[in-house]
Amino acid sequence: MEKAFEDLNDWLTTSDMPNGKKKVLQAAIKLFSVQGYDGTSTAQIAESSGMSQATIFKYFKSKDDLLLFIIDPIIEHILPAYGKSFTEQVKQNKADLAGIVHFIVTNRFQFLVQNKDAAIILISQVLINDKVRNMLIDKIMTVKGMFLDNVWQSLQDTGEMRTDIEPVDFIRLVVSQLLFYFLQSQRILDHANEQQIQMDLEQITKLVIRAIKK
Repeated sequence: MEKAFEDLNDWLTTSDMPNGKKKVLQAAIKLFSVQGYDGTSTAQIAESSGMSQATIFKYFKSKDDLLLFIIDPIIEHILPAYGKSFTEQVKQNKADLAGIVHFIVTNRFQFLVQNKDAAIILISQVLINDKVRNMLIDKIMTVKGMFLDNVWQSLQDTGEMRTDIEPVDFIRLVVSQLLFYFLQSQRILDHANEQQIQMDLEQITKLVIRAIKK
């Protein structure tokens, strides 16, 4: 399973930037994922990184600038790379409608859990930060063709879908259900029972199928 958060740390480790800047970024990633962006102060980042606040503002104009520096590689490079891998897996999954939807729901939920820290930072900001939301929407539009050619085509090829369902309807349905359940199981309930999670994912799968099947 893909590890976007590890890739983000790898990107920091291998990037050609001053060591102090790397320490600030690594501390910010850890704190943002645990405490949230609004719940984290530059003083806390300074303490956790071992750098002064002056050093932080030497590299970043503001805390918002620091956040965007973290989110940009996730949106621009990491998620699209994994999106390509995922769509190719769906295309190779020669199953009926129920089988494809089940694969999409379980695979993408596992991806979110596997990359919990990075996902929580991104999701929390998409909900409240217009700049981050627009960055994500712009990137989604650039990979729309990949989704249509692989995932959407595979769903249509089953011959079981309603003809009045548009790609955006399917995406909105699956994403809204998965993101809500991800936050519920990983943040609100925190330690959800694995058996319960599988049962809940099956219910989400059935809900999606009922909505799109002829």
